[in-house]
Amino acid sequence: MQPLLIHEVAARDGLQNERAVLTVAQKAELLGLLAAARPASLEVTSFVRADAVPQLADADELCAAIRAAPWRRGLPLVGLVMNPKGYERFRGAGLDALTAVVGANEAFSRANSGMDVARAVAINRELCAAARADGVPVRMYLSMAFGSPREETPAAAVLGLVETFAAAGADLVLLADTVGVGRPEQTRALVAAALKILPAERLGLHMHDTYGRALENCAAGAELGLRHFDASAGGTGGCPFAPGAAGNLATGALLAWAQERGLAGAMDAAALDRAAQYLAGALGRPLALGPARTAAKS
Repeated sequence: MQPLLIHEVAARDGLQNERAVLTVAQKAELLGLLAAARPASLEVTSFVRADAVPQLADADELCAAIRAAPWRRGLPLVGLVMNPKGYERFRGAGLDALTAVVGANEAFSRANSGMDVARAVAINRELCAAARADGVPVRMYLSMAFGSPREETPAAAVLGLVETFAAAGADLVLLADTVGVGRPEQTRALVAAALKILPAERLGLHMHDTYGRALENCAAGAELGLRHFDASAGGTGGCPFAPGAAGNLATGALLAWAQERGLAGAMDAAALDRAAQYLAGALGRPLALGPARTAAKS
């Protein structure tokens, strides 16, 4: 069976909601340690307003600092973009692939991007077109695809967005459980429906672990043939525009699950643990490694 393709998000999604703000040097070291674990791809930063996400205000400086890093050879580096201005910064940063985001319900879309869903879709279709013209792969995230504790996201709305961005040429569409409310049976149903629109190689999952179901949800997706999954070293993460969102699925937990089933590919668990240990020290708090390991201590 094809191994999981784990997209490591600790350096971007993992840091954006932390109180501690890492320096450029710390982020560059973290990225090198994460690269040593050999993920399929590595999310570096986001190109958004500094006042919106101050933890990532140094995106341009960080990308310049790692431009000649030897560890980046052959490893796709990814940056998040929300609008055309961010795309111009991304193009100057020397990264390899683009993360774009559309909220699947109105409340989150307005909080996250300042736009209603219709406007966010229009902007992101423009981003897809620009990226395709430039030969840049696009990872399109559908946030709040599984709803929130206060508001359901209709499956029909999510599937409509899958169709929209399949047609727009997104290389990969990821269903994102932004606040971790998804359940395995819901994941199976939504993934099965999405697979009628896109093949498994163009679909993925981005699951948060608020209620401890992220790994079960990814397992449900894997059973249906998905191989693209996001995870964050140490289980770091959260969303500043989604109160109550806990961290992402810990990469160590996902990797341990994959190893038990022969789906881990070339990923290096020991290197991943070293990255999580470093991040715990930089943040000054314990982080999760995985079900078979103790927590990384600060």
